[in-house]
Amino acid sequence: MADVEGTIYSIALEEAQGVDNEQLRDAFPESVQLEAIVNGVNRLLQKGMLELLQVGNQVRYRAVRSDELARLAGLTTDEQLVYKHIQASKNEGIWVRTLKMKTNLLQGVITRALKTLEQKALIKSVKSVKHPTRKLYMLIDMTPSSEITGGPWYTDQELDTDFINQLAKQCYQFIYANSYPKHNPQAIYPASYTGFKTSSQIKRFISGHNITNVDLSDENIEELLTMLVYDGKIERIAAAFEMDAGKTSSSGKDFMYRALRITDKDSPFTDIPCGRCPVFDKCSDTGVITPGKCEYFKKWLSF
Repeated sequence: MADVEGTIYSIALEEAQGVDNEQLRDAFPESVQLEAIVNGVNRLLQKGMLELLQVGNQVRYRAVRSDELARLAGLTTDEQLVYKHIQASKNEGIWVRTLKMKTNLLQGVITRALKTLEQKALIKSVKSVKHPTRKLYMLIDMTPSSEITGGPWYTDQELDTDFINQLAKQCYQFIYANSYPKHNPQAIYPASYTGFKTSSQIKRFISGHNITNVDLSDENIEELLTMLVYDGKIERIAAAFEMDAGKTSSSGKDFMYRALRITDKDSPFTDIPCGRCPVFDKCSDTGVITPGKCEYFKKWLSF
């Protein structure tokens, strides 16, 4: 029986998602009875060396590693149950009310279990920026997700508006510097121009110039750019094609960004389309671009 248990445990250790009954049966020669395999699985489950996993409609057996067994040693059944659910929550953490629902344990039992697990330095409590009044629990060595901490935009659970504004300002200045011809800043590039900066290029600029020590993800940069778009400082331009070593390929994932010309804040023209019109210099009483044909004016007047 010991040999059967050892084989089952070894096989399960090799599979992060556990093994099913068919895999276990195929791992043994026909001389080994199915009853012996079933008994071996049950004994390992009783010892806590295996745990059941539900993957879709299939039941699988996951091996509990020796270091994890050592952490669980001395815990009661209820404490182990609470620990397992906290472990399953990974870096998202789990709320006490959710623990109660999943374990069907009394509140007092859960409270004592959490206290014991914290005293043994197995778990920790963290606060969420989304739900400041809730205390979430996760394993002691887990780093909370950005959903909980708020990511780089929060410092000590508070939105760091100064940091956000400074970073957005640097992004805007970089985009503006690459939005208009340097030899004639009053001119504009043709519609076919593909040299405007993308979010990935803006990210490289931020990291390459050591503007911040905070590690910003692609999503963080997109959040900054979206804020600038809503503030009316930049606009997105679909990058239909990009050139790579002489080859043309579709690029629907990454937008290009162009800065909009912003006039003095106190000017009354900032409230009308003309104040930020990219073709203001080409507008006249006659021709293709006129106030009478302006789509921006029509939308602004009907707002």
